[in-house]
Formats: sequence, structure tokens, C-alpha cells
Amino acid sequence: MRSRWFHIPKFHTIQSNMEKRVGWLELFYDLIFVASFIQLGNTLSEYVSIERFFGFIALFTPIWIVWYGFTHFANRFDVDDFLHRSIVYCQMFAVGAMAVTVPQALRGEHQLFAYAYAGAQFCIFLMYLRCRFHQKEGRETTTHWALVWLAGTLLWLISAWLPTPYAYGAWVLGLLLVIGSPLRRSVRAFEMRYPVDLEHLSERYGLMTIIVLGESFVKMLGGLVANEPSLPALAHASFALIVTCALWWIYFDDIADSRLRRFPFAYPLWLFGHLPLHCGTIAVGVGLQKVIYFDLWAPGDPKYRWLLCGALALVFFATALVESVTERKNAVLSDQLRVYVRLLFGFLMVVLPAAAATMPSLWFLVLLAGACLIQVGFDMMTAPFDERNLLKHHGGEHPPAPAPKPGRTVGSGHSVSRGAPSNLRQDLFTYFMQASWIALFITIAVFFFLLNVLFAALYLMVPDTIANARPDSFADAFYFSVQTMSTIGYGTLTPTSDYGHIIATIEAGVSWICVALVTGLIFAKASRPRHAVLFSEPILLTRHNSQPVLMFRVGNARGNDIIDASLNLTVLIDEVTDEGNHLRAVKDLKLTRSSTPFFSMTWLVIHPVDEDSPLFGLGPDQIAARVSAFCAVIVGHDGTYSQSVYARHTYYPEDVKADHTFVDVLSSLDDGRVVVDYHRFHQTQPVKGSPPE
Repeated sequence: MRSRWFHIPKFHTIQSNMEKRVGWLELFYDLIFVASFIQLGNTLSEYVSIERFFGFIALFTPIWIVWYGFTHFANRFDVDDFLHRSIVYCQMFAVGAMAVTVPQALRGEHQLFAYAYAGAQFCIFLMYLRCRFHQKEGRETTTHWALVWLAGTLLWLISAWLPTPYAYGAWVLGLLLVIGSPLRRSVRAFEMRYPVDLEHLSERYGLMTIIVLGESFVKMLGGLVANEPSLPALAHASFALIVTCALWWIYFDDIADSRLRRFPFAYPLWLFGHLPLHCGTIAVGVGLQKVIYFDLWAPGDPKYRWLLCGALALVFFATALVESVTERKNAVLSDQLRVYVRLLFGFLMVVLPAAAATMPSLWFLVLLAGACLIQVGFDMMTAPFDERNLLKHHGGEHPPAPAPKPGRTVGSGHSVSRGAPSNLRQDLFTYFMQASWIALFITIAVFFFLLNVLFAALYLMVPDTIANARPDSFADAFYFSVQTMSTIGYGTLTPTSDYGHIIATIEAGVSWICVALVTGLIFAKASRPRHAVLFSEPILLTRHNSQPVLMFRVGNARGNDIIDASLNLTVLIDEVTDEGNHLRAVKDLKLTRSSTPFFSMTWLVIHPVDEDSPLFGLGPDQIAARVSAFCAVIVGHDGTYSQSVYARHTYYPEDVKADHTFVDVLSSLDDGRVVVDYHRFHQTQPVKGSPPE
């Protein structure tokens, strides 16, 4: 037991035996930041302008840095006594004072805010100073961070006595001192020797993300309460809910459970990449509050459009930054694609406000919600499986692989890859070659629409770019983009300036590339040979020419020539080695005829169950107990496609049927042609002399 009045702080790393969880004090500590963020959001909401937005970012940054400082300390040290709690409470009062003095700081009265922030930094300095004297392990990093926070305290104290321009310069130096410290080689070397507990940090950063997303709900509900309930108000609320839920989805599916990549600056970029992400999320909440006042059938206020789109762009760019240094655990596509998608939508958010100058607010909101939902759909496409259900851990070890179940094809390509390196995962070409035609066409349509929206927005960035178009008409700009991208060129709408010609040239180049890629993909997918090989549903354990055999039937339902076809049959059977080890062996089954020069009708595949067969002496009950599956693979050259084709099928023990033979499916017409009756392809009949069922 340790004293609640005073105990020695314990240095914590990922190598520690104790699992570190978010404590009650940390959760209570975060409450003061809820109030601070609400106050910051209110100050931005009162008067929206470019100057106020940058002022909002400038004041959010030091508040977030204080939270980071305490979070980093709590990750490194385990301490919870009277002295530590007292210091934390003092820091909470300082953060509260920062929140209260935000309006004065935005008006240029920076002294009180500087004093409050200096006090918050000094509390972090005291935490590290105490650990510096009482804990020898990790003293190197303790000394470093104590000096960093002390220097930051002094800079902010000095800034309170400086005139406004110079005071802000001292603020920047103080913040860069903290942000730049993890980039130092000595700090990174220490982090490699004593790794931080990233699981604890991920949980803390996830909780902070929940807090800033909650700010969006607070702003939205505040705006709804200020207005009388109506159908448009509910539409606005639905839009806000979609955007907020999509942001939650993007973060907690793509970032929260991801691993850090192994390169020197991954950790600091992950840490401070959350700063613009959290800042932008709060600004999104303010923007969602403002769009409630939009008339759905008229263009919205430009400054509110720019606020919402700019905040979303900041979130998407920050998400791209964080995702560039992480690897998703259960993705089937390369992680780099996530970064490209975030950058694409971030850039779209930058140009969309100008394009929405004459656009009804309803369509503007639909585009924003659609941009968020498309990213959710992309997330589902890149990671269609939930890793928590893929593998359960028991005592830190992997459980044994379950036996194949009926309906699941062994080795059929339906396996789930887990932990594959990002550069070895599927690319988009492989993904769409295996995907359905519907998925491919939906993706092409969505991408085509987004590209035209993007270029329409670029045309509208400069007025009077398109001749004969209605002034500031997004529809005309969109249709002109479609004509340019598809090279239709009716001649009515044309560029009128150098800017318009430059954008049209860029769009033409992008169009050539996209058309070539899509054409090649569709052609490759359409021309890919597909077999029409049919396997009999049962596999028979019977007698043939008075000899026990295992047999099944295959047929070429298309009836074309498959030349030089060969078939291989294997069995997955349980065995015990001489050392007593239990294993599942894969053994080849010898066939009476394993190849045929032409395969256009049916083929009766027979395996003699003799002394050399792994199935020798096994009846249906023994096969059910020891055999996992029979795998049949047929390969041949398709005369129609002039390419090799293959087919694969798996039989399970429950597919084995004893003492039966197949019904004859071949007959002849009067003109000599052979008829294959596939209605009877799977039918069997008892062998003569076999006991009745």
C-alpha cells in the first residue's frame, strides 16, 4: 500500500508490467477543457471573420498545448497523491482563467491570458521537477521537459509586459519550444529506449476527440433551441448529425486503433497532428450552428460557408497528416489511399464555398454531407472486416484455427488477410477486378461527379470565366466541366480568360488519364475469362469395377472446348506424427485419369481407395471424424478466350454419400449429337446390391 498523502512517482513505459488506464483525475481534468472549448467556440460564433478565425486558432493552440503537457506527463508517470492532485487543481484553475480571458485576448488585451497560461505551464514544470528529484529512472527526459516548461513559463510572463506585436512573438517562441522538443534527436532517442504507452495515449486522444465532437452537438442544439422547431430546422439538424457522425466514424475507424509507422518523426507528427484536427472540429461545430439559419432555397451567408468548409478542410488535412504516419490493422487496401482521399476532399472543401455563391443552401449542405458519407463508404470499402471479430486473444496467444465449416471454401480466396504490410495489400486495380460490376460503376459515377464538382468550383473561383454562362451559376459551370471532361464541346460554353483556359487544360489532362484508366479497367474486367465448370454436389464413396473408390463428376456447362485440362484432388486429413504431434496434413489423391486432351462435356473423376490411399480403411464415419475437406482444382486452356482458365471446388465430410453412383446424363439425338442433361447432373442412385438406406 502507498500513502495517499505522499508517495514516490513511478516511471511508466510500454515495457512496464502494469496496464495503464485513463484515471478518474484525468477524466475530471478534461472537464475544464470542455468549458474552455465552449468559450472559444462562443467567441468565434459571436463574430465570424478571417481575423477572428485565426485568433481562435491562436488561442486554441496554447490551451491544447497545456492539455498535451499534462497528458504526456500522466503517460510517463504513475502518481496520485495529495501533492499531485493539488498541482493538477491549480492547473485547472489556470486553464479556467485562460478560458475566461479569451474575449479580452481577442480584443488585444493579452496580459491576463498570458499570466494564466504561464501559471498553467508552471504547474507542469512543478510536476516534472518533483519527479526529477524523487525518481532516478527517466531522469534524462524529466530534466529536459522541466526545463522546457520553465522556459515557456518565463517567455509568457515576459510577454505580459511587452507591447502587442512583441508579446505575440514571445507566444510563438514559447509554443514552438514545446512543439519542437519531441523533434530533437536526443528526445527521439530516449523515446526509442523507453517507449511511451501508445495505447494509453490513444485512449486519451480519443477522449479529447469525443469532447470536441460533443462541442458540435452543443452548438447545433443551441442553435435549434434559439429557433422554433420546423421542418427546415430538422433538415439542418439532420445535416449536422450526419457530418458529426461521419467525422466520428473517420477518426475512430481510421485513426484510433491504428499503429504508428516506423520512421523517426511518426510519433511527434501523430501527437501534434491532432492539434489542427481538434481545432478544426470545434470550428465545424460553430459552422454547423450557423447553417441552421440558412434558407434552404437561397444561397447561404458567404462567411458561414467559408467557416464550415474551411473547418472541414482543416479536419481532413489534419486527418491525412495523422493517417500518413499510421497503419490500419485490418485494411485490405493500401493505407496511402486513405491519405489521398482525405487530401482530395480537403481540397474540395477549399474551393466549394466559392462555387456555392449562387447555389441553394440545400444543395450546398447535400454536397457537404455527401462528401462526408463518401469517406465513410470508402472506409467500409478499404476495411470491410472488424478485427475484433477476426481474432480473439486468449491469454495473449492466438487460438487454434477452427475447422472449415459448411459453405466456406477452403483456399478459395475468401480468406481474410490480417497484418499484411501496407505496400503488399491490394491496389485499386486488384480490388475492382474482384469486386462486382455494381460496385465498380457506383465508384466511377461518384468519382466522375466529384471531379466535375471540383472543376466547377475552380471555374467559379474567378468571375466571368465561362462565356454564355449565367453569372455565378454552379449548374452552368458543372455542365461545362462535364463537356470539357468528356470532350463533347457543344461550343455554347467556352473559356473567356487565361485562367479559364488553364483550368480547362488541366481538366483535359486529368480527363485523358481517368478515361484511360477506367477504359483499361473495364476492358480487363470484361475480357477476363470465366469458367463454366460445374462440380457435382455430392462426392461418392462407392465401388467401381468391384473396387472401393471416391468419385465425383465435373461438367463444362458452356460446352466449348477446354483443351489439355488437368485435375488435381487433395484431402485435408488429421494425422498424428511419430512424435505424437497432431497436425492437419494436405495429401494428394491419385486419380485413374488426371488429365484429358479435351473437356467439353462431362468428366467422371475417380480416386481408387487402395493400400496407397490416405483414405484406405476409412468409412463414412471415420471420414467425418478425420477429414476436413476435399479440394479439387481443374486447369485448362479455353479455346474461346485463348487463355488459361481454372475452377476450384471444396467438398466437406457431410457432402460424402456412400454406396451410390451417378445417374447417366448423356444421351444422343437422331442427328448424332450428344445431349448433356444438367437437370440430372447431381442425381445419384444406389449401387446394385448395396444395403437399403
